[in-house]
Amino acid sequence: MATMRRGLIALVVAMAVMIPAAPARADAIDDQIETLDSASSYKVRLSAALGLSKVADDRAVVALATALRKDREASVRRVAALGLKKLVTTSTAKSARDKAIAALEKAAADDKDRKVRKTAGESLATLRDTLSSRGPAVFVNVDAPKDQSKKASSKALTELGKVVKAQVRRASKDYETEWSGALPTGDELDRLGTQAFIVASSVSQVTITKKGRRADVKCTVTMRVAPWGGKDGSERWSANQTGTATGSAMAQTGATDAQIADGVLDCVAAVGEELTAKQVVPFIKRLASSR
Repeated sequence: MATMRRGLIALVVAMAVMIPAAPARADAIDDQIETLDSASSYKVRLSAALGLSKVADDRAVVALATALRKDREASVRRVAALGLKKLVTTSTAKSARDKAIAALEKAAADDKDRKVRKTAGESLATLRDTLSSRGPAVFVNVDAPKDQSKKASSKALTELGKVVKAQVRRASKDYETEWSGALPTGDELDRLGTQAFIVASSVSQVTITKKGRRADVKCTVTMRVAPWGGKDGSERWSANQTGTATGSAMAQTGATDAQIADGVLDCVAAVGEELTAKQVVPFIKRLASSR
């Protein structure tokens, strides 16, 4: 009853990283980084370190990590250690995070100044707690089902969405269909180590045949599956990156409008459940394991 047309099994999703254009601010950051690296006065370097500690930018993280390792003035190194604790989050690029952690580990272990060692150790502990939180291994964004047939009620569409989510969650404890807060950006998914997919369902056809006090309801549901690049991603349902599943079923019900509506709901839910369990979830698992 259900068939999945597979595209390319080994898929790669392009994650869009949005970097707001802010030329003036970028110039200021570069100037502070240069000052921190090369100013002869430790007070000037200290001021630059304080300024960079207030900037949520990966370049600031790298600059402070460098200062923590190399600056000859203990007060500058201590401010750098404090700044790293403030700036590094799960949204920080991995390369910058790694440099920050390495610098804090070294400073906590063998910086010649006791206060710097203590501050670096405290910052390191904080960052390890912060960075230990990760997103789900797989997030499936179940899009709101659509009704192309013009014969499915909003209740039937809601039920279709529910059964799809239930089957996805049942497939694995590592699969989530709900995201805390707003849907994630591609950058957030990347930072949290979460693979993401989108499932779009539609009731493509509903046929109702009345036979006296009885009615036959036939429904067809179509689902599309693809890697998902976050809410800011450039979504493209291209043929070689999409799996399509289609299934049909028939329900017998009474001939009243209310009974027919219930029959449509039951039909749509049954097809959605079977398609998700037997076609959509296995397809997602293949995609996830190939990345």
